[in-house]
Amino acid sequence: MSLLSINVGLDTNIGRRRKTNQDNLYARNGVYVVCDGMGGGTGGETASADAVWRLTQLAERPHRGLNDISATLQQAQDDVLQLGERLGGIAGTTVTGVILPTRVENNGTCPEARCYIVNIGDSRTYHMDADTDGVWQADSLVCITRDHSKRQAAIDTGSMLPEEASQRIPRNVITQCIGAPDGIRPDWYAAPAYGRFIICSDGLHAQISSDTLATIAASHADPQLAADQLIDAALQAGGNDNITVVVVDIHAADTPGAAWRAGRICDDEDIDDTLDGTLHTLRYMSSVQ
Repeated sequence: MSLLSINVGLDTNIGRRRKTNQDNLYARNGVYVVCDGMGGGTGGETASADAVWRLTQLAERPHRGLNDISATLQQAQDDVLQLGERLGGIAGTTVTGVILPTRVENNGTCPEARCYIVNIGDSRTYHMDADTDGVWQADSLVCITRDHSKRQAAIDTGSMLPEEASQRIPRNVITQCIGAPDGIRPDWYAAPAYGRFIICSDGLHAQISSDTLATIAASHADPQLAADQLIDAALQAGGNDNITVVVVDIHAADTPGAAWRAGRICDDEDIDDTLDGTLHTLRYMSSVQ
């Protein structure tokens, strides 16, 4: 499978309740990420901006492997820890998104047909397939990432059913972020680099249902229009938080006949180990919500 082209749409909005926008994004050169800052005041804004700045440096590399990305995130962790110390508290930011191992050319093409998906916190990365005519399919939407939150932990351990956890545990109590004093433990996934990736802060996925997200994302061929309409939907639903969306369409010259899948990268593994098919397919949208 060879990569043909990449088209990107992006949008961010302060929302209807916040005084500042603590979200940041980056979407160039094969690095497509969303960071949602925490810490109040300028702390959250600066934390997410610091993380994005580190990732812009990563984007300039012609090649980047798992070790390169991990080292960049650790540099962001060190930056945000120091920020918290200067502010006399703790600053933090989530990060999630898609990173290609090879830099994308200025014309939007890249020979790399694989990608990494990274997550720390409760921002999310989704994937959507197209049919043979190139029309995006709402029923193919899958959430690749798992929230690092107390609610999700209760669901994963089986101590609560999703409905009970949603009622008893606040959604925004997270268990990981860049800047946490006890360090970071990113989740890593590997996937074929084709389809529509939707990367967003919780200001989107907490404000609208997954069905609504899927319907809107599938209704617009233009990724910029899809991003704009997703923002609008979150605002219409209340806009209780900052809202940031990056929509990345990756079109390949030829795709395998099997269904698209993402695999978790475990310790001592890398992208090739995962895409060899040795790990289970991750399609768990219903359990994430």
